Amino acid sequence: MVKRALFALLLLLPAAFASAQQQPAFATNGNAVTIALPASVLQHAAVRKQLGSGLTTTFIVIARSRDRTAEGGARVEVRYDLWDEIYHVRRFEAGRRIDQQRIESLEKLEQWWRTPSRIISLNGQRIVLDVELRVLPFSGAEEEDARRWLSLPDRTTSLVDVLIGTTISAKPIVSFRWSAEVVRR
Repeated sequence: MVKRALFALLLLLPAAFASAQQQPAFATNGNAVTIALPASVLQHAAVRKQLGSGLTTTFIVIARSRDRTAEGGARVEVRYDLWDEIYHVRRFEAGRRIDQQRIESLEKLEQWWRTPSRIISLNGQRIVLDVELRVLPFSGAEEEDARRWLSLPDRTTSLVDVLIGTTISAKPIVSFRWSAEVVRR
């Protein structure tokens, strides 16, 4: 009986892991490869905690062809306004304007999140990609503001300030990695 229950559990584990680690959807749009990020990223406990903090959460998509002949990416910034209870979102894609919106709920955020983003140019009929998504605890603008503040000439510079100023680059809260072969349709 115990062996049967253990066997059933072992059969269910891969399915549970696969659903927790959903794959993004890749497609082509003209000469560009797009990625629709899975909602499971927003549902990850560390990401959910950061999103609820009211601080900006930055998602950096880095795409490289396996043969290292092409690279690209996109950036998404999400900040939850605790007072108004809305999400401020911005999406930056190569060669495109910034998509900036206010989103009223987590459900609508997840829907917007799945909108494809251009990440890399497609020069041939197919490309094999390695893609990394890094989740950072603040935006590039906030990092620059902190660097500028730390370098003000009228501040009393301490060893701690110098150390913070030289190590301010954000460490990812969590990272995700995927590989895909994308064929032009």
